[in-house]
Amino acid sequence: MDNAQVLAGLKEHFFEKAPHYDLKFSFPHENFSEIVKSNFHTLTLPETYGGKNYGFERTSSLLVELASGCAATTLCLAMHYYTLAGLGRMMDNEMLSKVFEDIYERGEFISSFNQPNVMLQKARESPKDLVKIKIEKVEGGYVIDGIKMFVSGSERFKYLPVYGIQENTQTKLGITALMVTKDDTGAVIENAWNSSSMKGTMSHHVRLKSVFVPKDRLIGREGYAIEDTNELTYWSRLTISSVYHGIAKAAIDYITRIMKQKRDAYSQTPLAFLPGPQFTLADMLIKFETASSQLLTFARQADHERKQGRFSDDLFQKSLITKYYITNTANEIVWMAMQIEGMNSLNQGQLLERLYRDVRAATFHQPSDDLLKELLAKKALGVITLKNRWA
Repeated sequence: MDNAQVLAGLKEHFFEKAPHYDLKFSFPHENFSEIVKSNFHTLTLPETYGGKNYGFERTSSLLVELASGCAATTLCLAMHYYTLAGLGRMMDNEMLSKVFEDIYERGEFISSFNQPNVMLQKARESPKDLVKIKIEKVEGGYVIDGIKMFVSGSERFKYLPVYGIQENTQTKLGITALMVTKDDTGAVIENAWNSSSMKGTMSHHVRLKSVFVPKDRLIGREGYAIEDTNELTYWSRLTISSVYHGIAKAAIDYITRIMKQKRDAYSQTPLAFLPGPQFTLADMLIKFETASSQLLTFARQADHERKQGRFSDDLFQKSLITKYYITNTANEIVWMAMQIEGMNSLNQGQLLERLYRDVRAATFHQPSDDLLKELLAKKALGVITLKNRWA
């Protein structure tokens, strides 16, 4: 089967299983087994490591489809995809090469980095206050202490890359990146996930208690982790936006079917023939199409600039705009679908009830809306500062 057939099969499987994992508040291990069986866990890996080297546009399209089947599964997969893609350009790192080979051969998964908001500091605040992980250099490697919060897919991921503050690196930020594994002594999963949204992600915390990491698991340069992994910023915003756009797609697909089947309680006229629901559906389609265009424009520009080897300030701002517009529009679309279906959409276990809970998480991904707007405006005005948040 070609990738399109495999994708359709995975989406259908995800869709059938999604209510079960949501109801049971459990991680979709079976879905991830199917992903590995279909060899879809390697798509953003470089071809050198058995991957397909999917870029921004192809990855986004794939995630939108899968998320319309099961958003929780796809959000975890998105973290895996974008981390592989962002680190895949560091071809000279022997450790990463071994990680990529392990992922390809054994069907392992990698989590995303913890995200320090280093460009949005408060007055007199140091970078170490923004990163909950401390790194100390010792003989033969590093010792890590701290907590990596809300690790989506924590029950399945083997690799956990982390940013941490390392003292005395003589750099502005002093943030170093290291590769931790779930088998490292002192790496403990804390069962902290108790959210009504995205239940199946099992986004628990990972406590790092004096975890020793050998020196060969350094990612990039000491103190320059943000600069050396800059591409991850764009991948994160694209993939997260794609997942929630997939939820919007699921809502439209569902309510279109419902309008053809359901009759108005009073007139017994099919909803498809009533102007109110028609106008609401039209508004949903307009919102979805404009959001699709925004997502596609961002993805294509990112692919182009990736080939050029440099990401522009214009793309940085576009990534923020895309994240804001897609996530907020997805919320609007799901709510509008619920207005068409009526009270039934609030019943526990109904599709729109679950989609509504899941889509509410969209705007809380970093940067959240308030920080996003501040960062966007400051970037446009050229007043970004690492010393004071309020310039």
